[in-house]
Amino acid sequence: MDSHWDLLDTALTGMPELQVIPDAVSQNKTMVEIPETIPQTVFDSPFWEDYTNRCIACGRCNFVCPTCTCFTMQDIFYTDNGKAGERRRVWASCQVDGYTDMAGGHAFREDKGQRMRFKVMHKINDYKKRFGNQMCIGCGRCDDVCPEYISFSNCINKLNTLVKEEN
Repeated sequence: MDSHWDLLDTALTGMPELQVIPDAVSQNKTMVEIPETIPQTVFDSPFWEDYTNRCIACGRCNFVCPTCTCFTMQDIFYTDNGKAGERRRVWASCQVDGYTDMAGGHAFREDKGQRMRFKVMHKINDYKKRFGNQMCIGCGRCDDVCPEYISFSNCINKLNTLVKEEN
């Protein structure tokens, strides 16, 4: 075998060659059951308070999500001419502090639990109402990257249980 790296080739001299067969994940360990309809009472449920206490609003879940599309606008002024510039659409996270802040100090979702509710409802409810399918593809990246071990998959399963209890 020639690895094109002399030190590795020397270390592997005399070792038996092994057959390696790459494989892909075909099914996630956590099965998610998404509720078909979500009653309005769930939006104001104390269920979301757990996420207020646990989430640190780092936004990592959004940045690894292949379907997150939240953005903000940023004004860029050119250094060579202070009167010229551009307004750019910049990828952002709806989970971080300040995302929903407006002029005058009003914020739509100050609480981290409210932000989690917005993200969950957008992914499994609102998007489905508009386009007919779920936004979450079940990749699990958000579960893997969360420093507080908040599982989006488990959140959806808990939400499903809550919806069943209310019906």
